[in-house]
Amino acid sequence: MSVEELTEPQEEEPPPPTRSCRVCSIEINAASARCPYCRARQFKHQPVLGWRGLLVLAVTVAAAVLITRAVIDAENAGLHFDSYYTSNLSAFVPVGWQNQLLAGPHGTAIAGYANPSSAADTETITATLGASGSPHSRLLALYKKLGDEPGVARGYHGSVTFPGDAVEWTVYYTFDTAFYAAFLFDACGGAIGMNVTLSASSATQLQVLTTVLPGSAEPVCDGPAFSSSDGADHSVPLAPR
Repeated sequence: MSVEELTEPQEEEPPPPTRSCRVCSIEINAASARCPYCRARQFKHQPVLGWRGLLVLAVTVAAAVLITRAVIDAENAGLHFDSYYTSNLSAFVPVGWQNQLLAGPHGTAIAGYANPSSAADTETITATLGASGSPHSRLLALYKKLGDEPGVARGYHGSVTFPGDAVEWTVYYTFDTAFYAAFLFDACGGAIGMNVTLSASSATQLQVLTTVLPGSAEPVCDGPAFSSSDGADHSVPLAPR
C-alpha cells in the first residue's frame, strides 16, 4: 500500500456566501461593507436578523433584479455603463462619455459627463451639504424657475419610485431641441441634497437614461467635500450645516 493511499483526503472549505451589490448587482462577498467594483456602501447598519432580515433580503433581491433589468434594457438600446467613484460621489455613467471635470465650493460635490458625439447628451450630479428645504419644495422652486425661462417647455413634475422604494422628485422639460429630466432627493439622513440632471437628444434616449442613472447616484456621507474643514482651498468659506 502506497503512502498516497494511506493519506486521508482533505475536505475543501466551502466558498464564502455572496450577495448582489445593491447598486450594480454583481455578486460580492456577503460580508463586504463596500462593493469592490462600484465601491457602493452595502449596509447603513448591521444586517437585521429574523423575519425582518428576510423581508429586507427579499426587498434587496427584488431591487437588484429591477436594476439589472433596467441596465439590460439600456444595453439593448445601445448604452453601456461604467461606475464612477470618488471620495465624495458614486454613480453610473455611460461608457464613452467624457468627464467634464466640474468643481464646486466646499460643501458641494459635482460630477458632469457629456457625450462627445452629441452635445445634447449629458449627466450632471450635484450633492450639496445643508440644502435648504425638502426635495419636494426644491422641486417646486425649480419648476417655477423653469416656467420663467424663455424657450423652456415644462412637462411632468412629481414623485417617482426607484427599486428599493427610493422616492425621488422629478421634473421633465425641453429646451432648444434637447430633452431634460431633473431628479431631486436627500441622502445621508437628510444632511445632503442631491440633484441628478440628465439631457438627451430624443425623448427615447432620455427615458433609457432615467431608468438607470438617477437611482445609481449617491454621496459619500463622510467625504472630504462635506467634512468640517476644507483641505483644498482655505479661502472658500465652509458651507453652513
